[in-house]
Parts: sequence; structure tokens; C-alpha cells
Amino acid sequence: MSSNENNDSAQREINYYKERLKKLTSSYMSLEYRNADLSKDVLQMSEGLKVIAELQNQKAESNMDELLDSLTEQINIRLKMDVTLVLMPDQKGSFIHHPKFIKAFAGYPVQKVKSLSIAIPPDFYDSRRYIICNKGGEDEFTLSLIRDLDIHQFVLSPIIHNQQVFGYFFAGRRSQLLQSGTGILPYHQNILDAMGGVISAVQNQIDRNVILEELVEERTKELKKEKELTEELLLNILPYETTQELKATGYAKAKDYNVVTVLFTDFKNFTQFSAGMPSHELVAEIDFYYRAFDQITAKHSIEKIKTIGDSYMCASGLPVVKERHAQDAIDAALEIRDFVNQVKEERIAMGRPYFEIRIGLHSGPVIAGIVGIKKFAYDIWGDTVNVASRMESCSEAGKVNISNVTYELVKDEYEFDYRGKIEAKNKGVIDMYFVERKKNPSIQTS
Repeated sequence: MSSNENNDSAQREINYYKERLKKLTSSYMSLEYRNADLSKDVLQMSEGLKVIAELQNQKAESNMDELLDSLTEQINIRLKMDVTLVLMPDQKGSFIHHPKFIKAFAGYPVQKVKSLSIAIPPDFYDSRRYIICNKGGEDEFTLSLIRDLDIHQFVLSPIIHNQQVFGYFFAGRRSQLLQSGTGILPYHQNILDAMGGVISAVQNQIDRNVILEELVEERTKELKKEKELTEELLLNILPYETTQELKATGYAKAKDYNVVTVLFTDFKNFTQFSAGMPSHELVAEIDFYYRAFDQITAKHSIEKIKTIGDSYMCASGLPVVKERHAQDAIDAALEIRDFVNQVKEERIAMGRPYFEIRIGLHSGPVIAGIVGIKKFAYDIWGDTVNVASRMESCSEAGKVNISNVTYELVKDEYEFDYRGKIEAKNKGVIDMYFVERKKNPSIQTS
């Protein structure tokens, strides 16, 4: 073999090994790049899983807007995205969505994108599908997302809650900055899908809390209403001051009052009047009068004590002590007398039966309070109560009879008819007066 032939053969062999080495080097470098990409993917997947783990610890009290805003930022950083946002419907079940919670690179038209209205095709919305776009849009909807959101490589992943689309994650990268051709990978969508599942769980907790809060609010209103009814019922039985003492301490002490004015009323000939009247009619008649008496005594801040059959008893000057207790009691007595007389005249004109009333008052010390543990009743005790009862029994129909003690307290303000000394059962002889009217109606009472 000639030397030239040997040289050619050697050169071909050298060229072969050079080409071989070049291919091996290229394959090795490609493998290195691939390994680097895989390392990046593994790191991003790990970061995504950390986000999911953090989401699972999210408290039910979370504000969903704050949660989504924080989440878009974490997706953008941990998954190495250039743009991350959430598409939210303008109302539940709407196909029109708006970009919110936008996290993007400097220069991205955030304000412009925020003003957009993205129409989700109904069939795409109903299918709850996702999109991974790396090579440009293959359909009009994908093309519209590229155009409107100004990102060519992205993943659009639905957030499903109660079998409905709650919103969409949109995360994308600028294609000119990608170091390899991998772009958006399926695991990106898988991570976003998992995040959506945890968000749905958090939303369920929020929904349950809202329901519980509504139930608590409703029950609170019911309890408040029940409390108000109880308070109202209690105030119909006991004075306000006594109810407050009962609620504060569980009991109410009896109290001494130096001077109050006790008022009794009684219907004349009630027994004969009621004998021929049906029971329900009789009760209705008494109720008619007593309702009016209640309004009159309340007007003058007089405490109703009790009714015993056709007898009505009240006291002025307790539980809140006041200086003009006697005047207030007499003013109320005159109004009661005038009311009953007016009804009498109306009944006579209609040919209907009517009541006549006797009224008596006396002033002096009493003890007031409640006794027992069942069916609480506010009551007063003392000789003043007995004398006031005698003033009523010694009175006459259509008259207001007072003792000399009460007379001394009010003698300058009313016109009287002195009756003289009259025997009161078990009380001896007492000076008594009929109160006719006020001397000067302009004098104010309290």
C-alpha cells in the first residue's frame, strides 16, 4: 500500500473519531441541559407542593380575596412564572370573568388587563376543562387569551367548588425568556388543580362559618326577642327596680317607705250587678275599666299593686320615692272618678247597665317587697294599707274620700267637702274629706 493511501485511511479514521466525539459531546451536553431542566422542574414541583401544604393549614376564618391574592404571588414566585392572575366571574354562574390579583413582571400592562372582561365559552365553562398552551392557539378562545392577556405560553386551570367553576388560575411565561423548549408542563396544571381543590375546601369552611354565623345571629335575635318578652312580662308583675335587683342578686329585699299614698277603688253594688251577668261578659267589663285605670296610674307614675275581684289597689311614692306622691295619687283618683262617671252617662243614654265607683286614699309608712319563691307578686304591708281600704269602704259612689293625714299634705291645692269625724271599722273615728276638684289646674304634677 502506498504512503498516500495510508495517509488517507488514517485521516478518515481521525475524522470518524472526531465526528463521533462531537456527537458524544453534543449528547452529553444535551443530557446535562435536560438534567438541569429536570432539576428545575423538580424544584418547582416541590415548591408547588409546599404551597399546597400551606394552603391545607389555612384557617376557615380566612378572607378569600386575601387568600387568592397571596396565592397568586406564591405561584408566580415558586413556579417561576412571569404572570399569574385569577379570572373571577362578575357574579355566580356568569360566563363573563375579570382578571384579579395580578402578579406580573415589570412592564406588564396590569391596569389594562384589570379592565378586561373575558368571555368564557359556555361549552368550555361547562366542561370544566383546562388549557396548556406552548405553541400558539389552536382555537379562537386560546387565541383571545394570548391576545388579551399578552402571554403566549400559559396554563389556564379551573378552580372547582361544589361542582361549579369558582374561577380560573392563569399562569404564564414569556416565551423569549425560556431557556429550553419545555415551556408549560402538565405538572404545572396538576399543581394548580390541587391548589384549586384546597381552595374549595377552604371555601366550604367559610361557607359553613357563614351558615353558622347566620344561625347564631338568628338564634341571638330569637333569644333577644324572648328576653324582651320575658322582661316585659316581668315588668307587668314587678316594678323595674325590683326586677333589676332580682336579676343582679337573685332576690329582692323588702324596703321601708316613710310615707306614700295608697289608693283603693271598689265598684258599688258589684255583687248584685254581677249576679245576672254571664261570666265572660263580667270579666270583659272589669277588664274594660281596669285597662283605663292602668293607663291613668301609669300616666301619673303610680305603681299598680294588685286587683282583688272588683277592688283596684295602687300606691304613689314607691318604689321610687317622690315628694308629690299624694298629689299624683289624688290626680289619678279624680281621673278615674271622671272616667267612670262618663261611662255611666253613656251607658244610661244607651239603656245599658253601668258601674259606680268608690275611691279612698290614705298616706303613711309602708313596707314593700316580694315574698315566696313561686308566682312572685309585689305587695305592700302596714297599717297605712288598712286605713286606705277603710277610706274606700267609707266613701260614696262617684266620690274620692281621703283621710285627714292625706288632707294635710294637699289641702292648699284642691277643693274639699269636709265630712266630719267618721267611724272606720277597727280604726276608730277619723276625719274624712271628699276631694272635689283642683283649685288651680295650672299647678304641675310629677
